[in-house]
Amino acid sequence: MPTIVRKLKKKDGKLEWQKLREIYEGLYLRGSCYAFAIALNEGLGWPIVGLFVKRIEMELIDHAGVRAPDGKIFDVRGFISEEEFGNLYTGPPYDLREITREHLDATSAAGVGEYSLKRARQIAEILYPELPWRETRASLVTAFADELEALCRKHNKWIRSPLAVHAPQLQEGDGSEGGYELLPTLDGLGYTINCYLR
Repeated sequence: MPTIVRKLKKKDGKLEWQKLREIYEGLYLRGSCYAFAIALNEGLGWPIVGLFVKRIEMELIDHAGVRAPDGKIFDVRGFISEEEFGNLYTGPPYDLREITREHLDATSAAGVGEYSLKRARQIAEILYPELPWRETRASLVTAFADELEALCRKHNKWIRSPLAVHAPQLQEGDGSEGGYELLPTLDGLGYTINCYLR
């Protein structure tokens, strides 16, 4: 059986992804939008868009996102209009231009680091799994779990925890194993893996 991957789900009447989005919105609207935009560009292939402003006779990129094939702008808030994209930082008229990663690296004092990009990509995939990602971390984790399941079936040894508070154990299978289930961790950056029963 293929691995079951659960998306963020309802908890206490509120979507967990909404809580995560609120947390990460602050980070990726006020300081790390460059990393988020580059991560979206690399993961989706959509061009990066920069919001240019003039300050003290200098042009700066105040905010970055990507432009979807249908022309809509996308940042950590999701699909938004050009007005929404610009209003957070400046008033009309909005100077939006297609830019490259090199523009953002040149604008940032130290460039955009690989760790920041990797984290931004993970978060973007978790917040917006419905986007047409080229290859996702979830797909790589699922492939790993599928191979692990095949290995477990071959040797009839399963990794599971008898109780949620216990560490996982390697146990003899009894035929009731359905496969592995992956659940996102609370921060959305990792997965728990557990053997489910049929």
